[in-house]
Amino acid sequence: MTTLEVGIVTVDAAALAAFYRDGFGFTVERVLEFPQGTVHRLRRDDACCKIYQPAAGAADRLTAEPWHANAGICYAALHVDDARAEVARAVGAGGSVLVPLSNHRPGAWFALVADPEGNVWEVLQETDQA
Repeated sequence: MTTLEVGIVTVDAAALAAFYRDGFGFTVERVLEFPQGTVHRLRRDDACCKIYQPAAGAADRLTAEPWHANAGICYAALHVDDARAEVARAVGAGGSVLVPLSNHRPGAWFALVADPEGNVWEVLQETDQA
């Protein structure tokens, strides 16, 4: 079995984990304390996310305009059954819409949503597998 976990460094792991719980429907599986910092392990179905707060603190993230201006990993995708409902839930929990929900090809809808710290997520609904 191969899985992938997204790791997010934050200044406030508890607050960001609460957003992922309330805004994206993740469950907080474990909170681990280490001398180096705190890790919140989250899961939603097969999607995994670690939120890490270093014990020594972290610098605020520099905002890029547009969101894809810097090379490297700039976003993650969350595949869902109802993108409209997922975007609304994320916004209700404190997220912000960067790109509104749109139909970018037959059978597929997407939106880009930023969490309260500016991490970008593609919310993707695909009714076909093409």
